[in-house]
Amino acid sequence: MIKTLVTSYNNPDLDGSACSFAYAEFLNKTNTEIIAAVFGKIHREAEFVFNKFNITQMQDADDLRNLENYNFILVDSSDLKGISRKIIPNKVIEVIDHRKINDSYMFQNAKVQIELVGSCGTLIAEKFYNNKVDISKESAILLYSAIISNTINFKANVTTDRDRNMASFLKSKLDLPDDYAHEMFYFKSRFNTSLKETIIHDFAYFNFSDKNIGIAQLEIVDVDNFIKNNLGELNTILNNLKNDRKFDFIFLSCIDIEAGFNTFLVIDDSSKSLVENSLNIKFNNNICKISGIIMRKEITPKLKEFLER
Repeated sequence: MIKTLVTSYNNPDLDGSACSFAYAEFLNKTNTEIIAAVFGKIHREAEFVFNKFNITQMQDADDLRNLENYNFILVDSSDLKGISRKIIPNKVIEVIDHRKINDSYMFQNAKVQIELVGSCGTLIAEKFYNNKVDISKESAILLYSAIISNTINFKANVTTDRDRNMASFLKSKLDLPDDYAHEMFYFKSRFNTSLKETIIHDFAYFNFSDKNIGIAQLEIVDVDNFIKNNLGELNTILNNLKNDRKFDFIFLSCIDIEAGFNTFLVIDDSSKSLVENSLNIKFNNNICKISGIIMRKEITPKLKEFLER
């Protein structure tokens, strides 16, 4: 019998980790034998939720033998460059994601579900809700936390009514303190690795019109003081990444997850021009602060559209 592994991209964030855990539960409860596992290391925010609620973490996928004999289900992931090289594209049988920019067409044998909601956790929660399958408290807290994180507690533009409805459904299964979101966001803002390592861990790169673009994104509290206190180091990190990885453009998007705004940082005029023209914003001394929140998944389609004109 062919085994099936549900997983996400390398070093998954809370959304990818939660979806892997919960979708495996859903499928196992609907008579499909599934293994949930992780390639790499889950993000610190995901670790926070697993540890706070004493949830047993998923297996390390690299420890599984004979992966070439597995089928794969990808959640919160739909592009080749983000997944482990051990995942064979033609053995991916399902893809569930919520990004407008995706490579789902590369998985020719997969059933594909791409729907533009704030969190992939919403799509997984809907499977429990719509099919009237009981959900464990572990999966409920993971998916609820993922929705809160991905929508920045419903402040982000990507938030939909579906996200709010599923968060309400999941929260009804739980007994959480009123300040839970603040506690999770505050933990996420305390780095336990160097600033360089923290940025690289959630760094993303894209190629549009033969131009290589690197985008760093941090979601923290007290962005103003963070930028002020770390500006020199941030500039050095971005410069080194641009030179080492041969990026044509690079920038940092810093999201204040409690105050609800973005600050962008660039290090060169070409990147400044790209971001200004794509997002219709204006920099002052390589820094631009805008009200409201725009996520990387919203930024990338705008960059692509501008470069492909």
